[in-house]
Amino acid sequence: MKAFLVCNGSIRDYNEIKKHIGSGGYIISVDGGAGHLRKMGIEPDILIGDFDSAASEDLRYFADRGVSIFKFPPEKDMTDSELAIEKAAEIGAEELVFIGALGSRADHSFANMLLLKKCLDIGIRACILDENNQIYMFNSTFTLGKQAGYKLSLIPVSERVTGVTTYGLRYRLHNATMLLGTSWGVSNEFLEDNVTVALDKGLLLACVSRD
Repeated sequence: MKAFLVCNGSIRDYNEIKKHIGSGGYIISVDGGAGHLRKMGIEPDILIGDFDSAASEDLRYFADRGVSIFKFPPEKDMTDSELAIEKAAEIGAEELVFIGALGSRADHSFANMLLLKKCLDIGIRACILDENNQIYMFNSTFTLGKQAGYKLSLIPVSERVTGVTTYGLRYRLHNATMLLGTSWGVSNEFLEDNVTVALDKGLLLACVSRD
């Protein structure tokens, strides 16, 4: 099962985002993400969070329609996004798509990107999606499809990523070691319809991005 986690970050083009949510799946409204969903005319399956960034009228709107609400205290050890991951795992989600997970708060944006590691650890495929980016994290060989106008960046998020070999990219790597803190893998170009990246050990952030 695929689950969409709609957060309170930036969404600039509701029509573009609705195309993805419209593909079907379980929808979790994460705190202030309720406002985005209401504006898109989409009813979530549940709402979750401490709701410090959610408008009361949005919560009432969905509560009046019988949507289940899971409210947590503001003083907690997890962000609302992490709570939503745990709820998604509890209901059996095998794939997560984060929407509205990036925005003006660099701390929240970075924390959400690192939550892809939590998803990886519990065996859930996850992606952060916005109008210009699809962000994944991998610790083993993976394949991604070409998209017109998009480039692929491979960014190490562990101290070393070893045995990196790429297939179908303009700038090839063969049994390379990528080190944390370098920009070596940024803005590569798709040559094939499907690109494969093999690695032996480590963590790679894979960003399929356009300007």
